[in-house]
Amino acid sequence: MELQKVERLARLCETCPKMCRHVCTTHVVTHSEADTPNQRCSVAYQALLRGYFLPEEAPYMYEKCATCGLCLTWCETDIDAGEVMLAARVDLVDQGLAPEAALALRESMSRHGNPHGDPAERRFSGIREALKELPETAEVLYYAGCDTLYHHPEIALAALKVLRAAGVEHTMLKAGEPCCGEPLRLMGFLDDFRAAARQVMESIIASGARTVVCTCPSCLRMLREVYAAYDVPVPADLTFLHMSEYLNRLLVDGRLKLTRDIGLRITYHDPCDLGRRLEVYEPPRQVLAALPGAQFTEMFFNRKDARCCGAGGGLALTNLPLVMKASRTVVDLAQDVNAEVLVTACPTCKTSFSRHTLKGDEMETLDLVELVAMAL
Repeated sequence: MELQKVERLARLCETCPKMCRHVCTTHVVTHSEADTPNQRCSVAYQALLRGYFLPEEAPYMYEKCATCGLCLTWCETDIDAGEVMLAARVDLVDQGLAPEAALALRESMSRHGNPHGDPAERRFSGIREALKELPETAEVLYYAGCDTLYHHPEIALAALKVLRAAGVEHTMLKAGEPCCGEPLRLMGFLDDFRAAARQVMESIIASGARTVVCTCPSCLRMLREVYAAYDVPVPADLTFLHMSEYLNRLLVDGRLKLTRDIGLRITYHDPCDLGRRLEVYEPPRQVLAALPGAQFTEMFFNRKDARCCGAGGGLALTNLPLVMKASRTVVDLAQDVNAEVLVTACPTCKTSFSRHTLKGDEMETLDLVELVAMAL
């Protein structure tokens, strides 16, 4: 079983006093002792001892963990319950017990090349005119990702506007940007994930770019860390950066000038993959500090303690009601500091928060690069 690779994590977590339940994205919403990382790992460990999962255990492995890493902030032994859940999902796939939502995602990836079921020909529809202006090759490649291109093309348009204003020679994978494959990994389809990862790396290498900039932290994490961990070759001479890191470099180098006063009260949400996973905390804040007229206030939970938007771990597909409640807690935290704009640096988080801020909370959700574009 795939769970044998994380047997120690599952075993230790099963016997823990469960302090992490106080921060677990699921438990904070449901307040159920059945929804703690400890209990999830216990179910997985019992399946490992048994040698197989029971059919009724499958939904529990898919619907209760955002793989957000918040449990790690309390865990003295650095047990990542999310990794146990991912291993469990691989075993469930092997047993033929993957839920319908997971199978539907795999089918969507196979037919359309994205996890949302959107037609492949619509991938660039929101940025088509801007794409025409880009060269075929450049030193800097902007890799937008599925969530940005299909759900938030305004993020991509802002990114291209800012790169152009800074005089950066840049392009995109104009022939067709493949999905990073992370949704497949989250659902337990490792062979499909590796195939998707190899396609991404082949496309990037063929582009001739030396620096790859992402607005999606999950895409960045795949490129920077996860591909290599799954034996997908990644050239050592390629640099992978989040847009916040790259913008901060442009500001420090004097290539990016922000002159327009935006006059907004803002706060910032640390996305799970960008923050806890990749430990990129200061570059976004340094960029926000450079915005003329911005009044920045931290939320009570920030950096490694920042709450999850709820949509990680594939929960947007398997447990949307939980996502809605988890994201509401972050919006409430932003309202507590009287913010007019809840800033994030992840398109998935923007989707989660916008479900609430678009409904008249006197606050809107924007991606970091959108604010920077406003300040040009």
